[in-house]
Amino acid sequence: MEDNKGLKKTLGFWTLYTIGVGAVVGDGVFTFTGYGVAEAGPSLIVVYALVGLLQMFLMLSFGELVQWHPSSGGPEVWVRKLVSPRWGAVSSLLFSAGWLFTGGTTGLALGVYTHNFFLHFGMPLSPTSLWVAVFAVGWISVFALLNILGVDIAAKVQLIMVFFLITIVVAYEVIASAYIDPANYVPFMPNGFQGVVRGFPIATYAFMGASTVIFASEEARKPVDVARVLLWSSLTFIVMYTWALIAAVGTLEQSEIQKFYESIYVSSAQKVIGPIFANIINIAAWLAAATCALMGTIYQPSRDLYNLAKSGYKVPKMLGYIHPEYRTPSKNIIIVWAIVVLLIVIGSIAGQTMVFQLAGYYVVWTWCVSWMFTLKASFNFRKYHKAESEALPWRVPLWPLTPILGIVGILVCVVATFIDLYMGYGVKIMVIWGVVAILLVPAFYLFTKHYSPDNIFDNETQFGNV
Repeated sequence: MEDNKGLKKTLGFWTLYTIGVGAVVGDGVFTFTGYGVAEAGPSLIVVYALVGLLQMFLMLSFGELVQWHPSSGGPEVWVRKLVSPRWGAVSSLLFSAGWLFTGGTTGLALGVYTHNFFLHFGMPLSPTSLWVAVFAVGWISVFALLNILGVDIAAKVQLIMVFFLITIVVAYEVIASAYIDPANYVPFMPNGFQGVVRGFPIATYAFMGASTVIFASEEARKPVDVARVLLWSSLTFIVMYTWALIAAVGTLEQSEIQKFYESIYVSSAQKVIGPIFANIINIAAWLAAATCALMGTIYQPSRDLYNLAKSGYKVPKMLGYIHPEYRTPSKNIIIVWAIVVLLIVIGSIAGQTMVFQLAGYYVVWTWCVSWMFTLKASFNFRKYHKAESEALPWRVPLWPLTPILGIVGILVCVVATFIDLYMGYGVKIMVIWGVVAILLVPAFYLFTKHYSPDNIFDNETQFGNV
């Protein structure tokens, strides 16, 4: 019987699928792709395909854990039980921190695309930065409200948006492919190998959201659906991203690539057909950012905070509050909303272009660290819970090659991130960014150590005695 006081188990395969796809086909593919093409040129197509495959192997590695112990805290319970009680909350909170960073970038992307909608219809709004911030806060507020009203309501809205998003993107890919000029793929590596390397963290940021769906396993009707979604959502975004990038790069000259204020897909659509089609692609860009905000930024951290309170961490009791009618962690959603609004304001003041990229790289870093802990948990689960693993309805394919390739993807991404920071911003910014990124890990550790339950080691022995 379902617990009427906890989260509502209402998510089926297709709503879970839209969380996985929507959390990936977000602002990364539309906003950051211009950066990547400017640096790597047409070779970014290969980078995206390779990173997409590595990300898929990483996502598949978590499929057994979501069935073994479905949790709104995602990796918290797996790492706590299978790696170390002290690092469980660190792994989940780092992931939440990544989504909060993304909230600022995604919110500003929503503002940019909304502003561009008026611009394409001959109604420029000035000053641009103010209107972008106003639109960003407005949309984030709407998505927070939908999450409060119920996960089923938010998920249905997500389903509709993802359907129209995929439809528009596929239509663009089919139409634009007919206008591809092979000459635009030359030179293939305009900035040499270093340009290719700089494309890796951008591609990772674009692909990395699919694992958000693991936090929905406690609200899934059948946790095995989450494991299956990790596969099918990964295949979806690999095909969509690669094909769309082939079409965009093939229809634009290098001089026509814009890094931020207009997506390269909008530029491509404008050139291929005209302003009406360009505005349709701009709507797709808005939908992409919206799906990330609705069931990524607003959804995931609120569930993580709820899990910490439910698991006995010494956090404010209100974090464990569930709205009696809507069955959602409404107070947590409001907290997340407030943090994202603050990040949007900071981003608007500090300058959107630099803030976008640096914040995006913090997302890459925090999620890479979280994933490493989770991969360790997946190895320990196979090693110390062999019988339980073999009894699961869905198992990780090509074990242990799959998680090993996931580790390779993480290491390549981290190294490439530091290289890109050095080449793009210089030694000073790279060192400052790196120091802050590294200090985030012990900072989260000290926080969880202080707020961990007194009995965290009782009956939480890792490995075989869990």
